Amino acid sequence: MAKPTKPDAAPLPGEKAAHPAADHGLLAQLVLDYWKPAAVAAVVALAAAGSVALYQKYQASRIAEVTEKIGRITASADGAKRLTELKALLAEAPSGARDGVLLEMAKAAQDAGDLPAAALAWEDLSTSADGAMRVVAELGRAAVLVKTGDAAKALDVLEKARQTAPKTFTLAVDRQIAVTAEAAGDFKRALEGYERMKSESSMQNMSFLESKIEALRAKVESSGQKSNG
Repeated sequence: MAKPTKPDAAPLPGEKAAHPAADHGLLAQLVLDYWKPAAVAAVVALAAAGSVALYQKYQASRIAEVTEKIGRITASADGAKRLTELKALLAEAPSGARDGVLLEMAKAAQDAGDLPAAALAWEDLSTSADGAMRVVAELGRAAVLVKTGDAAKALDVLEKARQTAPKTFTLAVDRQIAVTAEAAGDFKRALEGYERMKSESSMQNMSFLESKIEALRAKVESSGQKSNG
């Protein structure tokens, strides 16, 4: 005779009966609770990435727009008018386009004979730019300072430029130092500049450099200026 099946034990007082569906629901809720913050974080990250991409695209379009305006201004206006229009353009230019505007401002000011404005534009460019563009700005500023009669300050600018100039620009800086110093009567500094040019370059007109060096050595000795050579 078959034994009667035993009924499931009744839950103890205060104890909830086990229910598979309830267990599955609890598990699903835990998963949802865990993934909600992660999903929100992912959405925020995607939104941030999208914002950065949009900003970069906007900046690129603004730089292209300013570059196009620079081309139109430099092609159509004389020095004074170019300078006025470029100053207005500088006020709205994004950081990536400012160096180009400052470069054209310096050239426009020189063309207009406004040497103080040219010196200021070259100085601003040398502060904001780096690498080769900074050296170009410092060379330009030194040239303007020489024209205004401040050769001593021009030499200081050139010596500072030489300290950070890329190797491809050291010859140009040394040449400018030598020429500027010789014109200012600083024969010792001029001699040092020409001697560096001779040691650093493989110029075809080496005989010219040698004759310059000999002549400057004589001037240094006659003037009582001490040379490192």
